[in-house]
Amino acid sequence: MGGPGDGLVVAEAVKQAEMAGQPVKLAGFLNDILSIGELLYGVPVLAKIDDWRDVDGDIVFAPALQKVRDMPARVRRMDKLGVPDERWFTVIHPRAAVSSDTQIGFGAFVASCATVQPESRIGRFATLRAGAMLGHHCQVDDHTYVGPNAVMCGRSRLEFAAHLGPGSVLMDSRTMGRYSISGIGAVIVKNVPDRWVMFGNPAKRVGYVKVDL
Repeated sequence: MGGPGDGLVVAEAVKQAEMAGQPVKLAGFLNDILSIGELLYGVPVLAKIDDWRDVDGDIVFAPALQKVRDMPARVRRMDKLGVPDERWFTVIHPRAAVSSDTQIGFGAFVASCATVQPESRIGRFATLRAGAMLGHHCQVDDHTYVGPNAVMCGRSRLEFAAHLGPGSVLMDSRTMGRYSISGIGAVIVKNVPDRWVMFGNPAKRVGYVKVDL
C-alpha cells in the first residue's frame, strides 16, 4: 500500500527477500493516484487502497503510508480500512540484523542495514529505515518511525506514532511521547511530551503536532 515514494523502498525489500530465497513475491501496489493496471516498479497497480477487498485473498499487504506530521490522519485511515491481522505482512530486508529474540508486530518494515539489539520490541506498522540502530531493550510502539541512520540508545522508547528523524539520537532510557517528532539530526536528551516537535543539539521544542479528536 503506497506509491513511488516509500512504497518503492518496501517493494525493493520484498524483491531482495525473494532473491535471498524467501517464499515471497511482489504482486503489485494499492495506490489512490495511479490508474488500475498502470505499472509501478515493474508490477501493476491492483486497486485503490480502500478497495483492498477486491484483491485476491492469497495476497497480503505491506503498508507504506507513513508521513511526518500527518500521522494522526494516517493512523485513522489505517484503522478504518478494517484489514484483518492475517492479511498484513511484515517486511524485513535480508540485510537487516535483527536479534533473534526481537518481537515484531504485523505490518512492520525493517530496512537494509538496520540493527536491532536483544530484548527489543517493534510494534505493529512500525518502520525502521536504512541504517537505523536500536540498542538493547528498546521499545518501538505501533505506527512509529525510526529514520535512516537514527539511533535509539539502550532502553529508550518511541510511544505510539512517534517519529525519530534521520540521523537523530534518542538518549538511553529516554522516551518520546505519542505523535512527537524529532527533526533531522536532533539529539534528544530529555523525555519528550506527546505531540512536541523537537529540533537541535540538544533538542528543543519548536512546535506541536495537531491531533483532531
